[in-house]
Amino acid sequence: MVGIGRFCLVLLLGFAAWAVFNGREEARLVRADPDSAAADPASMRFAVPRGRNIFERRCATCHGRDGKGSDTLGSANLTDHDWLYGEGAASDIETIVMYGIRAPNSKTWRLADMPAFAQKQPYPREPTIKPLSPGDINDVVQFLRVAEGRSADENAAQRGSKIYDAAGCYDCHGANASGDSAIGAPNLTDNIWLFGDGSNRWIYDSIAYGRAGVCPAWVGRLSAVQIREVALYAYSLSHSHGSSQPKASFQ
Repeated sequence: MVGIGRFCLVLLLGFAAWAVFNGREEARLVRADPDSAAADPASMRFAVPRGRNIFERRCATCHGRDGKGSDTLGSANLTDHDWLYGEGAASDIETIVMYGIRAPNSKTWRLADMPAFAQKQPYPREPTIKPLSPGDINDVVQFLRVAEGRSADENAAQRGSKIYDAAGCYDCHGANASGDSAIGAPNLTDNIWLFGDGSNRWIYDSIAYGRAGVCPAWVGRLSAVQIREVALYAYSLSHSHGSSQPKASFQ
């Protein structure tokens, strides 16, 4: 009985020491700003394994256990260095984790959607935007092929360039179609596609039927330290731990 008592005492002391350590590290983690924490190897060693567990329970359904996303669902690949919203800083990622994309939260990222140009009213938020015919949409696809550096029907691409401007596509994607990460408008020139494989059919469907992906807001559902941990884990998928420099990207 004495041996069992000693064992239980050692176990309790060990648990208490572990709890004290965890509490201290959690407090240190949330006191730092996310970008400083991402640059601190000790913080990353503590946060990343814990963030991975949260990610696998909460985020992997859409982004996959490997974080590479799904071009069918339109969930972002978190392992490359192509960012739809923000510039990939830990603070950008944490903002998305907290408030989501088009989520039911007043601070969510909801500045623009992709209009559905095959519909009678492509974009209810801007009723002046006019629909496009199937031929017009095909011409814009050819223009984007040229912008991407691929072969295309030159006459159709020239027509598509004018339609791209007239339809106001430049307002989000830029005059050169390179996108705008401040509003979540993707770069259309880099052969990295959120939806589909970049084929004419997928691009046509995006223009014709629109896109408006959603990411949940986790504020109020995860604690502050859990939000920090999962944001740092997501950051680690495309960055070397403890460094602001990206690791080699396959894209």
